[in-house]
Amino acid sequence: MPTPATRIDMCRDIEIAMALAVACPTGAVATAVRGRLRGYIIGLVEPAERYVHALKSETRDRDIAEGTLRHAQKLLRESGGDPAARLRLLAKGVDHLMRYAAEARRP
Repeated sequence: MPTPATRIDMCRDIEIAMALAVACPTGAVATAVRGRLRGYIIGLVEPAERYVHALKSETRDRDIAEGTLRHAQKLLRESGGDPAARLRLLAKGVDHLMRYAAEARRP
Protein backbone atom coordinates (compact mmCIF):
# COMPACT_ATOMS: atom_id res chain seq x y z
CA MET A 1 0.00 0.00 0.00
CA PRO A 2 1.55 3.34 -1.03
CA THR A 3 2.07 5.99 1.61
CA PRO A 4 -0.25 8.99 1.35
CA ALA A 5 1.15 12.04 -0.36
CA THR A 6 2.25 14.87 1.88
CA ARG A 7 1.79 18.57 1.30
CA ILE A 8 5.50 18.69 0.41
CA ASP A 9 4.99 15.96 -2.24
CA MET A 10 2.07 17.85 -3.75
CA CYS A 11 3.89 21.21 -3.74
CA ARG A 12 6.93 19.58 -5.35
CA ASP A 13 4.79 18.07 -8.10
CA ILE A 14 3.02 21.39 -8.67
CA GLU A 15 6.40 23.03 -9.23
CA ILE A 16 7.55 20.19 -11.48
CA ALA A 17 4.34 20.37 -13.52
CA MET A 18 4.69 24.10 -14.05
CA ALA A 19 8.30 23.70 -15.17
CA LEU A 20 7.43 20.80 -17.47
CA ALA A 21 4.58 22.81 -18.99
CA VAL A 22 7.22 25.26 -20.24
CA ALA A 23 10.10 22.92 -21.03
CA CYS A 24 8.75 19.49 -21.92
CA PRO A 25 4.99 18.91 -21.50
CA THR A 26 5.04 15.50 -23.18
CA GLY A 27 6.89 12.28 -22.48
CA ALA A 28 7.11 9.79 -19.65
CA VAL A 29 8.01 12.26 -16.90
CA ALA A 30 5.15 14.62 -17.77
CA THR A 31 2.74 11.69 -17.98
CA ALA A 32 3.82 10.46 -14.54
CA VAL A 33 3.41 13.92 -13.02
CA ARG A 34 -0.04 14.28 -14.59
CA GLY A 35 -0.99 10.93 -13.08
CA ARG A 36 0.19 11.97 -9.62
CA LEU A 37 -1.66 15.29 -9.86
CA ARG A 38 -4.84 13.47 -10.82
CA GLY A 39 -4.38 11.18 -7.82
CA TYR A 40 -3.95 14.17 -5.52
CA ILE A 41 -7.16 15.71 -6.83
CA ILE A 42 -9.02 12.46 -6.18
CA GLY A 43 -7.72 12.42 -2.61
CA LEU A 44 -8.47 16.09 -1.98
CA VAL A 45 -12.02 16.20 -3.33
CA GLU A 46 -13.71 15.00 -0.14
CA PRO A 47 -12.02 17.38 2.31
CA ALA A 48 -12.39 20.23 -0.20
CA GLU A 49 -16.11 19.46 -0.46
CA ARG A 50 -16.39 19.71 3.33
CA TYR A 51 -14.82 23.15 3.20
CA VAL A 52 -17.08 24.30 0.36
CA HIS A 53 -20.22 23.09 2.13
CA ALA A 54 -19.16 24.84 5.34
CA LEU A 55 -19.13 28.21 3.57
CA LYS A 56 -22.23 30.36 3.80
CA SER A 57 -24.73 29.66 1.03
CA GLU A 58 -25.17 32.12 -1.80
CA THR A 59 -21.93 34.01 -1.21
CA ARG A 60 -19.25 34.87 -3.72
CA ASP A 61 -16.68 32.83 -1.77
CA ARG A 62 -18.85 29.73 -1.95
CA ASP A 63 -19.63 30.25 -5.63
CA ILE A 64 -15.92 30.52 -6.44
CA ALA A 65 -15.02 27.50 -4.30
CA GLU A 66 -17.81 25.39 -5.84
CA GLY A 67 -16.71 26.38 -9.34
CA THR A 68 -13.09 25.54 -8.57
CA LEU A 69 -14.07 22.16 -7.13
CA ARG A 70 -16.28 21.35 -10.15
CA HIS A 71 -13.49 22.34 -12.53
CA ALA A 72 -10.97 20.11 -10.74
CA GLN A 73 -13.40 17.18 -10.91
CA LYS A 74 -14.01 17.88 -14.60
CA LEU A 75 -10.26 17.62 -15.22
CA LEU A 76 -10.44 14.05 -13.93
CA ARG A 77 -13.05 13.10 -16.53
CA GLU A 78 -11.31 14.74 -19.49
CA SER A 79 -8.11 13.90 -21.27
CA GLY A 80 -6.28 15.08 -24.33
CA GLY A 81 -5.88 18.64 -25.47
CA ASP A 82 -2.80 20.75 -25.03
CA PRO A 83 -0.40 18.84 -22.73
CA ALA A 84 1.15 22.03 -21.34
CA ALA A 85 -2.26 23.48 -20.51
CA ARG A 86 -3.32 20.18 -18.94
CA LEU A 87 -0.26 20.20 -16.66
CA ARG A 88 -0.96 23.77 -15.59
CA LEU A 89 -4.65 23.14 -14.97
CA LEU A 90 -4.02 20.00 -12.93
CA ALA A 91 -1.31 21.75 -10.91
CA LYS A 92 -3.57 24.72 -10.17
CA GLY A 93 -6.42 22.38 -9.29
CA VAL A 94 -4.25 20.57 -6.76
CA ASP A 95 -3.05 23.88 -5.34
CA HIS A 96 -6.58 25.19 -4.78
CA LEU A 97 -7.98 21.92 -3.41
CA MET A 98 -4.99 21.61 -1.09
CA ARG A 99 -5.87 25.01 0.36
CA TYR A 100 -9.54 24.08 0.73
CA ALA A 101 -8.64 20.78 2.39
CA ALA A 102 -6.36 22.60 4.84
CA GLU A 103 -9.21 24.98 5.71
CA ALA A 104 -11.53 22.01 6.26
CA ARG A 105 -9.11 20.61 8.84
CA ARG A 106 -8.96 23.84 10.84
CA PRO A 107 -10.80 23.71 14.17
